[in-house]
Amino acid sequence: MKKGVPRVFSKRPLLRSFIREEEKKDHAIRFTEYKGSPRYNTYGIQMIPESLRRRLFSHDPIEPDKATRDQCSSDLARFGLNQQPPSPGKMVDVELPEGMSDLPGFFRGIATEQLTPYQGLVEQLVSPRNEMPALPAEWCRSPGWTQYTSNGPRSVPFPPCSALVFDVEVCIQGGNNHLPSMAVAVSPDYLYSWVSPALDSPWLYNRHSKRDLLIPLGDEPKLVAGHHVMYDRARVREEYGKEQSSLRFLDTQSLHVCVSGLENHQKGQWLAAEKAGSFDQPWMHVGAANSLAATHRFYCGETLDKSTRDIFVTGSHTDVQAEFQGLMSYCAGDVKATLNVLKVVWKLYRERFPSPVTLSGMLEMGSCYIPISRNWHRYISESDCAFNTGQGDIQKVLANLAQDELLKHNLNLGKDTDLWSKQLDWTTRRVMGVKNKKLSKKAQKEEDERIEREGNTPYSLERAINEVCTSPEKPKHYLSAPEWYRGLCPKAPSYSSINWTRGPTDISLSASLAPLLLRISCHGFTVWRTPQNGFGYLRPKCPHQAAQDKELLARHYPDVRVMEEKCEEMITGEEDLAQDEKERMDHLENQIQLLSKEGDPPLIFLHYDFERISVNSMQTGNVASPLGKAFNESIERGIIQSSSDEEGQHVLTLGTGLTSWRNTRSRIIGQFAVETGDVEGDGEAAILPQVVPAGTITRRATETLWMTASNVRRDRVGSEFKGLVTPPSGYCFVGADVDSQELWIASLLGDSTLGGHGATPLGWMSLQGKKSLGTDMHSVTAAELSQGRPGLVSRDMAKAFNYARIYGSGKGLARNMLSECCKELSDGEIKSIIDKMFGRTKGDVVFSLTKLGLRHGIAHGLQHALTGHITSTELEQLCSLTGYTRYQLANIRHYRYIGGSESAMFNRLEDIARSTTPATPFLGCRITRTLEPAVINKSYQLNSRVNWVVQSSAVDFLHLLLVAMKWFMKEYSIPGRFSISIHDEVRFMVPEEEQYRAALALQLSNLITRAYFATKLGMNDLPNSVAFFSGVDIDRSLRKSVSDECVTPSNPLGLTASYGIQPGKELDINHLLELCSTLKKRP
Repeated sequence: MKKGVPRVFSKRPLLRSFIREEEKKDHAIRFTEYKGSPRYNTYGIQMIPESLRRRLFSHDPIEPDKATRDQCSSDLARFGLNQQPPSPGKMVDVELPEGMSDLPGFFRGIATEQLTPYQGLVEQLVSPRNEMPALPAEWCRSPGWTQYTSNGPRSVPFPPCSALVFDVEVCIQGGNNHLPSMAVAVSPDYLYSWVSPALDSPWLYNRHSKRDLLIPLGDEPKLVAGHHVMYDRARVREEYGKEQSSLRFLDTQSLHVCVSGLENHQKGQWLAAEKAGSFDQPWMHVGAANSLAATHRFYCGETLDKSTRDIFVTGSHTDVQAEFQGLMSYCAGDVKATLNVLKVVWKLYRERFPSPVTLSGMLEMGSCYIPISRNWHRYISESDCAFNTGQGDIQKVLANLAQDELLKHNLNLGKDTDLWSKQLDWTTRRVMGVKNKKLSKKAQKEEDERIEREGNTPYSLERAINEVCTSPEKPKHYLSAPEWYRGLCPKAPSYSSINWTRGPTDISLSASLAPLLLRISCHGFTVWRTPQNGFGYLRPKCPHQAAQDKELLARHYPDVRVMEEKCEEMITGEEDLAQDEKERMDHLENQIQLLSKEGDPPLIFLHYDFERISVNSMQTGNVASPLGKAFNESIERGIIQSSSDEEGQHVLTLGTGLTSWRNTRSRIIGQFAVETGDVEGDGEAAILPQVVPAGTITRRATETLWMTASNVRRDRVGSEFKGLVTPPSGYCFVGADVDSQELWIASLLGDSTLGGHGATPLGWMSLQGKKSLGTDMHSVTAAELSQGRPGLVSRDMAKAFNYARIYGSGKGLARNMLSECCKELSDGEIKSIIDKMFGRTKGDVVFSLTKLGLRHGIAHGLQHALTGHITSTELEQLCSLTGYTRYQLANIRHYRYIGGSESAMFNRLEDIARSTTPATPFLGCRITRTLEPAVINKSYQLNSRVNWVVQSSAVDFLHLLLVAMKWFMKEYSIPGRFSISIHDEVRFMVPEEEQYRAALALQLSNLITRAYFATKLGMNDLPNSVAFFSGVDIDRSLRKSVSDECVTPSNPLGLTASYGIQPGKELDINHLLELCSTLKKRP
């Protein structure tokens, strides 16, 4: 070594090694681009690097035997998959902390840590020794918290305890902006009450900020239980900080839904049985509705009186003041009922949901936080303005159409052939007490000149308008306007009013006359309305059928031939629809009963059949208007159109655009926003969504606005509301969409039965299929449904078909869906297409043979007999050959699917759904007791139970992801909090300087969650395509896409120009590593 050279440079490799060792001690996680050769499994699926696989899985993957491999490869080839050499994708290696190779143990450990001390606090509440204290003889009315002890009441700043059952009451009509009026809480030791400072001083509602009038609970670790407790959480002061508080909220409603909730079809049956006082089905004895009264009666056998609640709902602030003592006791009664329910349902929940990840994930879902700024209030004003403008334009067009319709009738234009006009009430009425005076010579001359000028009509349009709007107290003549027109014209007020306009202005798209004035057609056929049956449409008969019907009707209506001469025949088509005469006559009589109006001859039924307008494939019953919200999609696709002119079609388009705001405005206005800014008036606020963490039997969270409203649409007023959710200054949202989450889970379950990722055609398409090549699942289904007619069924429509099928829907729903989107196809074509699709995807049904069936099947050389199974067709053949019944030859209830791209998946899903104790394969979560085989037939609601397997497994995925992300944020000191999860999206609010570290943590959470799923199914490997999110969004808005300007009629300039919200960025794992490649602990 040369003299003067620092020693450290000679030891550089040692220094690098030392740094790496120090990073390992600090549990630093390093990401590097993997430079080695790509690794593929037997089926051509690119897997993660072997070095990363060993850090995630403690065991080597088990290779399937040669026969299985050959069969799977043959199946893939049969569907045209895995026929070309795969193109390798970029790979990333990650140096994970030690201990992650045992992912089940890792997740169990971190979830248990996150539940400390909250799970122990629940145990304190449900302890048999914890009884509700006796209510005080008189409730203290002093503002704030009062603790009731044996020595009497005393004031406290907040309940000095760690576990509470809590209930808040709000006077809805009291003008208090949904602020709390009173609350009651009980701990294992004491009873507490809280009274709003504004209860006896209502003026405080307008003087104080909302936050000052919320309920304080303290910021020490505390478990708060309640029924639909998120409503109560929104009134708790500590929950409105930028960092998550130490409070956790346990919802007894969610616990009940998980344990004994009712499936949608069961709810109506249960309510009817409850009303009748007789539960005649076994499942009705192990389930109940979700309300506190219903759950309390179900678990505790006691009836809860809820009549006092009406004072809070319909009463005034004065009523609440006057009934204070009784209302506090009512609130305390709800607390007692909730405590009693918790004691029973908690034990059941812990038995049926053993993983701590499930409870930790539910508590995390109960901490949603939506930040807003002053832009929120501006957005509401802009949406109102756009809506009112659109309503005015629609009203103006409809008024013009009404005037045109009246004028055409007076000119006798299309009077007899216009089916829309025929449905209007053209009767006129006379004003009582006025005689028809003979016109003078001068007046007669003026009238003759008018007729010559305006046409041979008794009255002009202008005169009709004037007559309708003339006050009936001083009429000058008979009113010539027909009844339908009069109903659209508001009377002139007795006083001067700038809001009154002469003419047919009392009309909107919701009016029953609007479809007739717009001359609406459905599938190209005229709509027809009857008072009893609502709207349908008239489909013309073919000539041959019309002739047959005329002969049949003539026997029952002798004058039908005479009446026929009065109307012009409008008949199209050539198909022969001959049926049995009796059935046809029944059909005709039904049509006459459906459509005939009093005094009208049944001539129209000679030429048309009436068909109901269906909202969707599942809709039954009457349709009040074909212009309602349910028909927006039909209007957009041109199924429902206006036959009047371009202006009429514009009205339809404009009407669909207003629907969004009409339906969501009350929910948006009703959001309970509380100021959170450090400076008064800075506009910063927050909304705590009233989420039910497990709102359905699949344990999916539910909420009335954020989790239900559709995404932004260019033509929808107010649909940009999620884009106006912005974090406080210095913060941003970090989040991602779980790519094809449920499809991946379903295909993974199918692949696991054959021992390899991508072993089934469905699994291969979900992992390796590419939209650009038409090899992804949705493109393949679209091609299958289109039957060589490109564009007949779009990829988006095919996506709906795929998910409906995966969720357990059968051929009936698929046929209805295809019929709705492809009206040009005949019933025979639709049946053929759906049969082929199900045969190609779900496969053929085979039944297991009995010993008798096996012997005869082999003897007769049936194809599948040697496997112990038989198809439906083969079974029918065997029955005819042997004379035995199908039940003697096969176990009809034990069937499998074979030969389809999704057969393995459906076999696995139905195996779980039909098992004695259905549970998710990942966290072991049991299905609700009302759908277990012990209380239902194994085929009862099978579709719902199959759907439960997929959806509930997706909830397992979400809970694992939330638990992992929470651990990474705490372990690596990433400040921030969970914001919301909407369907497959998750969003977190973090400081801007932490955005890339948070994005890395989210990618890691996805990696170990996916690996956990594979581990639980015995597949100790992970495909490279699902290891990381395709992109992590970093944005200052909660919009769906980071580059979406959310342009709508209420935001025509976009978010950047109107609100200054710049586009965000979407980073895949490779771009993210260029900005941040190491996740270290903060010093």
